[in-house]
Amino acid sequence: MHIPSWLITICAYMEHLASLVVLLPLGLAFWRWRWLSAPLRVLAASLIFTELVLLTSSLISLYRPGWMYGLWHFFTIVQTLLFFRLYYLTLSSRAIRRGIVAVAVAFTAFALLDSLYLEGLHQVNSYTHVAQSALLIGLALLYFEQLLNDLHVTRLERDPLFLVSAAVVLYFSGTVLLYVFMNKLATPADQASQQVINTLNAVVNLIKYFLFALAFWYTGRTPQVSPRI
Repeated sequence: MHIPSWLITICAYMEHLASLVVLLPLGLAFWRWRWLSAPLRVLAASLIFTELVLLTSSLISLYRPGWMYGLWHFFTIVQTLLFFRLYYLTLSSRAIRRGIVAVAVAFTAFALLDSLYLEGLHQVNSYTHVAQSALLIGLALLYFEQLLNDLHVTRLERDPLFLVSAAVVLYFSGTVLLYVFMNKLATPADQASQQVINTLNAVVNLIKYFLFALAFWYTGRTPQVSPRI
């Protein structure tokens, strides 16, 4: 794929910007820590873990580039388990909670099988990403259903966990196809295609982190009840 050099430069800046924007929701999480519910504290832990992985990946790219895929395989597993924990604390149904525990075990086993046997550690674990996306979108939709069944009428745009779930749906529905086709469309020699894919991922990340920041901003504030008509 031929891409103008100026566009590649813009793509690179977008990717770096997305890696820095994670500091916005993380800073708000620390600022409003005393008001954070247990699920939002799990989300904050996920952001801390993300930042640590980003820093580690920068070092690995310099000294051990061959370990990069292994690091991101590990990141995908831990990130998914943290979101499982978030929704375990959020969803009220005991049956769903038991299901989350069972699915977490099954997902971990499948992810390890994918990394060690199916696709290996030399490329993106696309099968694991598809499973991750489907499961987390499903949990977000279960939370939306729980909101619909709730008798309290609130302004959803100010409900922290609604914002988190909206971010989950937008991010994972927007990136799942990128991961499905990444191994086939972007070969190691095709740096331009890889840069475009990374940029698309970065754009969706920016939206995700903005919604996370709003979730931390609104947490602990007076609930905004919609006016009755």
